[in-house]
Amino acid sequence: MLDDQKLKALFKYDAGTGGIYWIAFGKGKIKKKPAGTVTSTGYVGIVIDGKRYLAHRIAWALFHGSWPEQQIDHINGIKTDNRIENLRLATNAQNGKNYGANKTNTSGIKGVSWCKQTQKWRAFIRIDGKQLDKGRHSNKDVAIAVRQAAEIEHFGEWRRSCR
Repeated sequence: MLDDQKLKALFKYDAGTGGIYWIAFGKGKIKKKPAGTVTSTGYVGIVIDGKRYLAHRIAWALFHGSWPEQQIDHINGIKTDNRIENLRLATNAQNGKNYGANKTNTSGIKGVSWCKQTQKWRAFIRIDGKQLDKGRHSNKDVAIAVRQAAEIEHFGEWRRSCR
């Protein structure tokens, strides 16, 4: 792990925009230019001394003066939005509650799917590894509203704040 002094020697962090900028010159480092590139997982990665670090963890360390001991959750679900107001410490379970819909999701909403057998929209939510059925609904918007109500009830502040 990089120490705080080395981070401060390498980068300037703009907490309002989430931008991390190089201070140092050198191979791949251009002073005042944004540091990092978007990785295959959608997060911004920054290579330092041959090792890739996630920009949201660097942002946290630069702002708070120490590396986060837990995961960092992007509150709005946008993996490249590293504004400090969008970052919070999270356990694995908390971070999982704010996870978006799977790539294979056909409804566009996490916890809502089309049931071929009943020809209705199914709403469900996973709590502590167990899937709870929230009913079948003729109207997709109703199924979405039921799912969102379940998120508020079970996830509270950790529910996904954007769709």
